[in-house]
Parts: sequence; structure tokens; C-alpha cells
Amino acid sequence: IKLKRGEFSIANHCRNVHGYHMTESIVIRFTMSFMCGTSVLDKDGVSAAVVIAEMASYLETKNLTLAQQLTEIYEMYGYHISKTSYFLCYEPPTIKRVFEKLRNFDSPKSYPKSCGAYGILHVRDVTTGYDSSQLNKKSVLPMSKNSQMITFTFQNGCVATLRTSGTEPKIKYYAEMCAQPEKSDKTFLEELLQKVIEALIENFLEPSKNGLIWRSM
Repeated sequence: IKLKRGEFSIANHCRNVHGYHMTESIVIRFTMSFMCGTSVLDKDGVSAAVVIAEMASYLETKNLTLAQQLTEIYEMYGYHISKTSYFLCYEPPTIKRVFEKLRNFDSPKSYPKSCGAYGILHVRDVTTGYDSSQLNKKSVLPMSKNSQMITFTFQNGCVATLRTSGTEPKIKYYAEMCAQPEKSDKTFLEELLQKVIEALIENFLEPSKNGLIWRSM
């Protein structure tokens, strides 16, 4: 789904296109629940809980739990592992400096080719509208000049995004690994993702140098 100018959420977009006989099956924002179907055109925990209960009830007829069904899905499509966190930064110039360094890494207007020991395959910068994976080098996601957001796709399959928060003084990171079905060692995949995150923090965010405050646990 591509949001138009002035549409601030996928749920709002669904409202706008609903009259054009378009159907969105599910919308997800991992911190704020799901939009399941078009009965409730917003991310809603109550309706999502009902759908989960319905799913659990159905699986019980097959002598399966939700966890067992998830394992079957992983075995069929591959493990999907993700980790997210953030650093606090109360100095906007520092945040800008962190991201501008990534845009001018080894030379002016050049993005990193690696992060520690991990090679980078593609870079998408929504702030500038750049995407190295596209033939025209333009981001398919709408450009957002007023926020910082850079995504790195690594050669090992990991994908990591650094972005600012629209409401809080944070630099957030989202890291994920979508493995092929034959790569079934979940522990190895989790350790690999963690190593990429550590390299990302050490080489790109540089908390000590930039005075970033670690998330309190």
C-alpha cells in the first residue's frame, strides 16, 4: 500500500480506498496491535484479541496450540526473527550528524558498503528518496524529508533500519532476519542477528562518541 500525501496511517488510507472496492486483509503495527479486515478501520487490540481467540479455538480442533502452529509456519516458510530497541538523544544536531555521517560515510554522498564484518547489499534512505535496489535509484516508499530513516539490507539476509521517532527524542533500530526454510537453526539465526545489531550500534550509532543514552531495561 502506498500512502498519498496527507494520509498519515495505513488505516486512514484504508478508509479512503474502501469505496473503490479494495480490500485490505490485515494491517500490522507491532507496537499497537492489528487491523483485521475492514470491520474496524484502525489498529485495534480488542478486535485483534477476538481473532486470536478464534484462531486458538480452531487450532484446538486440530490438537494444535498457537505456538505449534507458528512452528509449522516457520518450518514451511523459514524463521522470521526480529529485534527492536532505541537510544535516547536530546540533541537534534547530534541526531542529524549521526545520519549525515551515514550518507557521507567514506566520501561525500556515499553510503557504507559494510558494517563491521558484514557486507551491505542495498541501502534505502527514505529521507532523501534513495534506494540502491531500484533501477532508477528512487525509493518506492514516499520520501519523508522531515524525518530520518535509513534501511540497510545485508548480504547475509539481515535487514536493519535506523529511524527517528516522530514524538520522542529517540533513534530507533529495527533488525530482522527472514531465513530460507532450509536454515532451521533458530539459535544460530538469533545469534547472527544479534551480532549484526552489535556491529550496527558500534559502527553506525557510536553511542559513547555521540552521547546516546542506552534504553533502560
